[in-house]
Amino acid sequence: MNGAEDFPNRLCAEHRAIDALLRQLDRIATRRGTDDEALRLLDSLRRIVDPHLASEEQHLYPLARRSLPTGAALADAAVRTHEAIRRLLDRADDGRLTPTERRHAVSVLVVVVRAHLRGEEEQLFPALRAGGAPEELRRCERRLRGAGSPG
Repeated sequence: MNGAEDFPNRLCAEHRAIDALLRQLDRIATRRGTDDEALRLLDSLRRIVDPHLASEEQHLYPLARRSLPTGAALADAAVRTHEAIRRLLDRADDGRLTPTERRHAVSVLVVVVRAHLRGEEEQLFPALRAGGAPEELRRCERRLRGAGSPG
């Protein structure tokens, strides 16, 4: 493949893994699952999300800044969303929350993370495929693969 067609397989695979956990968290929040279930899933989500966000910040967003006319604005907005996701994850994982408060925190987290993933897949990734140099895309894909994030 020329790099543009293959990009960004690793991130999309990680998005699928994140979305699978979000679906489980959403079910717990809506069916009033146990707090232990929610905490276990939040821990699993953190183990995937933390390295995923770090990889995007280290490799994907610099590529967007270099390759797209609005790349700096897109990258800045995404980094702010990452900061919000980290705060929401910390909030949902707070041991002082009541089960009702945790369900609400999880619901907000799920909405924000899904919107972020959708934005990347529907806007950022296609823009990079269209506007990025194929060798830059291949290099970024290799770096993402070498970053050792889950997925």
